[in-house]
Amino acid sequence: MLKLKRFFVVAVGSLPMIAMAHPGHVHESSFWNGFSHPFTGLDHLTMAIAFGVLLWKATQRWKVAGFFGLAVAMITGFILGQQQILPNVFAEYGIVLSLAVLATALLMKSNRIFAVAIMVLGSFHGVAHGNELGQSGHMLQLMLGMVSAMSIIYLMGLGLGALTEKYLPHGRKIIAALAAILAVIGLA
Repeated sequence: MLKLKRFFVVAVGSLPMIAMAHPGHVHESSFWNGFSHPFTGLDHLTMAIAFGVLLWKATQRWKVAGFFGLAVAMITGFILGQQQILPNVFAEYGIVLSLAVLATALLMKSNRIFAVAIMVLGSFHGVAHGNELGQSGHMLQLMLGMVSAMSIIYLMGLGLGALTEKYLPHGRKIIAALAAILAVIGLA
């Protein structure tokens, strides 16, 4: 049992390294590179899935607003990053803040104000990618691919929210564990 606990501590402790050091930063502009990129990093996966889980309990209008709000925030951020309006260091702090707010929101009962804050803070994810990949040519394809993938991952989060609430007896504990993992990744 002690070995299992040590393994768990090492595994959780290495999550930030996995999140930030993922492949997929190909400096080539294509829809496929943009689409595949969010699936290669734990930071993208946890952010979009957790946002979907957060909005699962919201009304249908909030689910749709979250879907489009996150996409618009990422596109706006990508454009700001491509134009070098915001430096990458601000984007990194914004990403950390967005993950911390999202982790807090998953633990709170009232989630609407958090959802709006996360949509705004989601723009920092776009800024980071605009800074990193924005000078490589035809950005529209890359941006559309990335937003499409993040939208699919968000929808997977809605599905996970439905699954944990409807079919798992300890769904709230699972969501709390997701929030804790998200906080660890954000603190990296």
